[in-house]
Amino acid sequence: MFFDESSGFDIIFGFALPRGTEPLRKITFRRLRNTCLKMKLLRLSVFFSTVFAAERACNNSPGLCSKSYDQITHLGAHDSPFLRDASTGFSSFGNQFFDSITQLDAGARLLSTQVHVASNPNTKARELHLCHTVCELFDMGKLSDWLYQIRLWMDANPSEVVTLLLVNADGIDARELEGEYAKADIAHYGYVPPDIHKPPPQSNETSQTWPTLGEMVDKGERLVSFVNPLKSDQENAPYLLNEFDFLWENAYDVTDSTQFACTPDRPANKTIAEMRDSGRLFMMNHLLYWQQAFGIQVPDIRTVNETNSWNTGPGALGTHMVDCGNEVTRQPTFVLVDFFNVGPAIDTVDIFNKVENPVGRRSVTEEVVPGGAGIKQLNAAGRQAQGSWFALAVVTFAATTWLLA
Repeated sequence: MFFDESSGFDIIFGFALPRGTEPLRKITFRRLRNTCLKMKLLRLSVFFSTVFAAERACNNSPGLCSKSYDQITHLGAHDSPFLRDASTGFSSFGNQFFDSITQLDAGARLLSTQVHVASNPNTKARELHLCHTVCELFDMGKLSDWLYQIRLWMDANPSEVVTLLLVNADGIDARELEGEYAKADIAHYGYVPPDIHKPPPQSNETSQTWPTLGEMVDKGERLVSFVNPLKSDQENAPYLLNEFDFLWENAYDVTDSTQFACTPDRPANKTIAEMRDSGRLFMMNHLLYWQQAFGIQVPDIRTVNETNSWNTGPGALGTHMVDCGNEVTRQPTFVLVDFFNVGPAIDTVDIFNKVENPVGRRSVTEEVVPGGAGIKQLNAAGRQAQGSWFALAVVTFAATTWLLA
């Protein structure tokens, strides 16, 4: 505010008011001052909103927000909840050293698990549990509890898109699975495609047929759930998608690191061209097993540093991804590994996604945790028990091999 003696007017924030109107001048001054403050706050709000929007990171990178769901590679933690750590007596059948939430914190965006029908140890009521092949030997608790932990993580990380793959070992129907999602209050995050029975054509440089990560975040539909097998249910659970309606996989039961391939294994009797033309997304299994007695296979921990590396030794993850990228003519949409932290596998996926400076990602050790030589399992009540090689062999031989995937 300043006074213009020659004109007989006072200039207040650019407005001329006649001298001698003191009350009006005071009221106007206050109003104009408040208006200017509001305008400044509004400009600051717009400025910071623009800055934050520009810096929003989707799946740990601002550069991925504009990429469609099918144009990036999602790192997957195979058999995510089945741990090889102190809680399971360092089970030889454990597929990961760190729990599912740590996997998410460290950059994994696909979590796979196996779901089985079990019974409550006290009430004997029917429950859905996370069990490795059979619940009697490796039970990591209720599906709803696992989903609840993932929901809490998604609540705390609002710009992240997560994918789940449920191996539906006992053929549980969509309505019962939906009940588990409801208990965890996670269903509202579920992504529902335009057609729940088939994928759209694959995105390309000129046409994005899947939503971008940013669009999924903005809409709040940022959890993609594939189930194998599943009869889709449009009315009750449209966000639960039958896996092989949308995906295809290469072989998973590899015991020789020189034998990693890219040709379709599931669905069976298909070619790469057929899968690509169908719109299905490629899930590249990069899992190496160690053959034991009685036909038992366990994750091969002996060479996992090489298996999960960019190009160290035969069967390296980076080499496999490059080979499959050339054969399929696009990078894999998903890569599934054991012991995700070793390699580290995330470094190879970052190269394909052109992520150089990940945002908000937790660092975890790249170390291998050998554990004990014995097989110890964790039963449903949380008690550790020494497993029997012979009993395990009988059960494993009787189980269908696809349950291990």
